[in-house]
Amino acid sequence: MSSTRPWLDRVYLVYFLIHIPILFCVDLVPLYPASFWVPTSSPLHFLYELRVYYINAYNDQFFAPPPATIPSFFPLFAFLELVFHLPVSLWAVRALFSGRLNGSAELLLLVYGIETALTTATCMYEAFLWDPAVVTTEQKVVLLCGLYGGYLAIAVILSADMYTRLLNRFNALDTRKKSLGNKENRY
Repeated sequence: MSSTRPWLDRVYLVYFLIHIPILFCVDLVPLYPASFWVPTSSPLHFLYELRVYYINAYNDQFFAPPPATIPSFFPLFAFLELVFHLPVSLWAVRALFSGRLNGSAELLLLVYGIETALTTATCMYEAFLWDPAVVTTEQKVVLLCGLYGGYLAIAVILSADMYTRLLNRFNALDTRKKSLGNKENRY
């Protein structure tokens, strides 16, 4: 493992440790029964208040109440957060914390990175097109560069890193096979 990999693995660990609470407190909240988080007497009402704060601070139309129009792809992306991001994030924390990344782990993280990059880029493109009368240029800059941009950057870095790790594994295997083949041809 090169000297940059443990550093990157720590970055990935921090990312996943931050991503898990964000999943539960922001991304997956619309999937919870409203009675659990909307009424002031509900046990998770703080999630409603967090959502109101987030919408007021960033004007993110993906989370805004009607009349905001949620794009047709967004519920699918929320579903992917539940069935793919959450399990992979929980697994990744354990694997990265224990330092056990093998070829199959790298393959899963490559798939995760590519999926995250594509869905984040899709959301960023949609946000870029939002009406300036609804979301100002300044708000778009904060959303695109600050909030969504960080997710895109880590997803692209993760994808490139896992691809490189897997490519190195395949190249080492090919070299070993060629070396064994040359030895067999000598006899």
